[in-house]
Amino acid sequence: MTDDTKWLVKAIEEAAETAIKKDGTYWRASYTREDASVTALLREYMESSGMETFFDAVGNLHGLIKGREKDVIMTGSHRDTVKDGGKYDGILGVLCSIRAAGSLLGQLGQPQKTVEVVAMVEEESSRFTASDYIGSCNIAGILPASAFDLADDEGVTIQQALTEAGFRGAPADKRRDEIKHFIELHVEQGGVLENEGLQIGIIRSIVGQWGGSIIFEGRQNHAGTTPMSLRRDPVPVMCRFINELFTWTDSYSDDMVLTIGKIDVFPGSPNVIPQKVSFTYDARSSLPELGKAIMEKIYQLRDKYNGDISVKVIPAWHDEPAYLDREGVSQLESVVNDLGFPYKVMNSGAGHDSQNMVKSYPTNMIFVPSVDGISHNSKEFTRHEDINAGFEVLKEYIRRLAWSEDC
Repeated sequence: MTDDTKWLVKAIEEAAETAIKKDGTYWRASYTREDASVTALLREYMESSGMETFFDAVGNLHGLIKGREKDVIMTGSHRDTVKDGGKYDGILGVLCSIRAAGSLLGQLGQPQKTVEVVAMVEEESSRFTASDYIGSCNIAGILPASAFDLADDEGVTIQQALTEAGFRGAPADKRRDEIKHFIELHVEQGGVLENEGLQIGIIRSIVGQWGGSIIFEGRQNHAGTTPMSLRRDPVPVMCRFINELFTWTDSYSDDMVLTIGKIDVFPGSPNVIPQKVSFTYDARSSLPELGKAIMEKIYQLRDKYNGDISVKVIPAWHDEPAYLDREGVSQLESVVNDLGFPYKVMNSGAGHDSQNMVKSYPTNMIFVPSVDGISHNSKEFTRHEDINAGFEVLKEYIRRLAWSEDC
């Protein structure tokens, strides 16, 4: 391992220690004791690397290296985790950014453009389930005032959690005109790169997401004494609905994925015909027309099956595909080719802070492989040689953006 990789591996383990709760659960939720612990650690890393640190309205941690110009090249990722998650998701991008910017400062001195590293809050929405990327939305200047009223399972609002953690909270920050580019390194959270024997993914788009739930309501009754002809059982209707939806989606399997992640049955007793059943749907595609098409299909099926069994569609979220900076994609290809790492230009099937940053700033992403495609899991792992490849690409790209005199 290089000295940089050794530092990163050690820092990953140190950061992971901050996510272990008193009951042994691995979970670094926003504005908690665990979040405060990792923030203190990251702040120490930043300041020892020559950065000035500060917090914004929602508690994003920023590390600043002032350049000859006020224009800012920003890099980083998120610091929170899902419950029982892994050591690499989010934090790897933060640590690589700190190390890359600090190393360049030590090697080359003051940059031409200002460099800013950020460790963002609440990307995973694991504490505030409807929060939708609080940290990156704040930096992009698109965070609605209503976000501060969202509450966790204990009834604590984001505004309360923010102020108790020592941050300002509302009002949100405005868009910053001085930010000229944002770059995020992240683990792939899938198996494409590893399966193809590649070390780097250059992201051209982040898929759109359309999700919600569909509820089927019939009539609860006794499982043994009610003939099939007299039943109003919502389960068979739900099954036919799901089967038709997947059959339709299979026709677009190269460009779309569909997940039925949760099915609920009420009252949920083995000897009771259910009163109500529901399932969640999560459709993703980089083609907005497919997102529109699958929603049209869902409503078509609702109208087809709604009758003795009531069928209700409840959309919960809708994120359009995000297209990353084309010039940046070409520049990253040049960097990777110069460094000699095997790569591909690809789409991201997961959501990231970059999908919000791109709404306000030119934005690019770098992926490194996840072993066996595992993420959001304690077995999440990225090989040291792949960490090194991602770090070297990020460092060189930051150098070209911020340290080059003609940047």
